[in-house]
This record gives sequence, structure tokens and C-alpha cells, in this order.
Amino acid sequence: MPQPQTPEWLEWLESLQKAFAAALDDPAADAALAPHLQFSSNSGDAGEQPLCARIGLYRGNMRAARHRALANAYPVLAALGGDAWFEALALAYARAHPAHDADLNRFGAALPAFLEHYETDPRYTYFGDIARLEWALHAATFAANTTSLTVQQWHALGADQLASVRLDVHPACSVLASPYAVDAIWRAHQPNGGGAWPERVDTPSWSLVARPQWRPILLTHTEAAHLAFVAMQRGATLDEALDAAFAVDSGFDFAGQWRVWIESGAIVGLRDRAPR
Repeated sequence: MPQPQTPEWLEWLESLQKAFAAALDDPAADAALAPHLQFSSNSGDAGEQPLCARIGLYRGNMRAARHRALANAYPVLAALGGDAWFEALALAYARAHPAHDADLNRFGAALPAFLEHYETDPRYTYFGDIARLEWALHAATFAANTTSLTVQQWHALGADQLASVRLDVHPACSVLASPYAVDAIWRAHQPNGGGAWPERVDTPSWSLVARPQWRPILLTHTEAAHLAFVAMQRGATLDEALDAAFAVDSGFDFAGQWRVWIESGAIVGLRDRAPR
């Protein structure tokens, strides 16, 4: 080993770190790491095998931690694919997207996009949107909080004022439009018996993830409600959002949908007044 704090030592340390990281990911890289290891004086030539076995323990612990993190974020996906499939997915994903954050709650952010290339069987093309929905629910748990207007404060606002302002959406909220019945599939896998498996998987769905009282929930939107909510998220006035909704459904029940948004804490207040 070179003298500490010299350029040669820093180069050696970087090489050691890269070799160790590679060995944690792939047992075939153990051989490249072995020259960097210091064996005990009484271990003889047999010392390399126990040390590599210890690296295997690190490797197993790391894989288990990553697997648990993904299984925690994607329980329905894990149930749909089965244990062996999900374990292989977790390993392939970790190799393609090494964790760069100490918080493993963020580890699975890129899995939905990765899954669309990983799972090529056309029968399971809906897995990607199931993953997007699950990640939205997972991320909502850790999203920032904000203070909502009370019911009385909402009632105190006149209809004209509401129509011309931009509305604040809770930061935990996210929406998903899918060509598949992902909301029904997700509910069919909930422990409280949230629903039955849909008659057809290839049925379009529109979902809203909200977080009232710190627990994420899944709400099913109509296409009109989805378009209105997306418009508000992007800064449209309520009038503009309703125009988008009524363009696809002249019978859109705004009053009923507004009540759902307020009661679920999806809409929390007013932004700046829109310019006239």
C-alpha cells in the first residue's frame, strides 16, 4: 500500500473503492478485489477464501436491503410477478440503477421506466403503470405537507373569485392516466378486500393519489376530472380547468367532484390571482 495522503495512495484508494463496489454487485469481481485485501499472517494461502466469503456476506446483506426497499414500495407488483420474478427484477434494476442516496426509500424511483424494457411479455405490459401507481402512493408518504383552507374558508369564497384564481394542489398529489385498469388491479390486491379483479385489464383508468391525514389514498377519476385536475396542477384557473373537463364530458359533475377534492385534501388553497 502506498504512503497515505500521497497521489499514489489516493489512486490506490479509489481503485480499492471501485473494486469493492464491483464485488458487492457481482461475485465475479471478487478476484479483482483480492489483491487489495490484507490477509492475516497465520492464514496462509487459505485466507483468501474466507475473506471473499465475508464479502459475500456484505453482498447478501446489500441485496436483501435493496430487495426489501423495492418490495416495500411495490407490494402489488411483487405479488403479480411472484417471488422469483421480483427477486430477479430487483437484482437487474440495482445493477442498472445503483443507489446514490443513503435513503433507500428513494431507491425505486426509476423502476417503472426500467420495467417497461425489462418485462417484454405483451401479457404484462400493464406492469409498468402498476409500478407508476405504486410509486406515486409510496412517494406521497414522504412528500411535504401544507396547510389547507378549512371548509368554512372555502364557503366564504365567492363563486366569481374561485372561477378566476389558480388553485393550489397538495404536494403529495399525483395523477395517472393509463390504458389499463390499474386502479382496480391495485385495489384487488389490498388486504382489506378493496375490490375484485377487473373483467378486462385493457380498460382505461384515471387515478388520483392524495394524502389526507398523512395516509396516501387512491381515488378513481373520470377522464373529465383527470383533465381538470391536471390543468389545475399546471396553473390553470378553475374556469380553464372546467373548460377542459366539459370539452370531453358535457355532463361532468363538478359539484360532486369538487367535494371529493376538498374532503381528500387534494386542493388546499389559492395561488395568485390569474391575470385578466
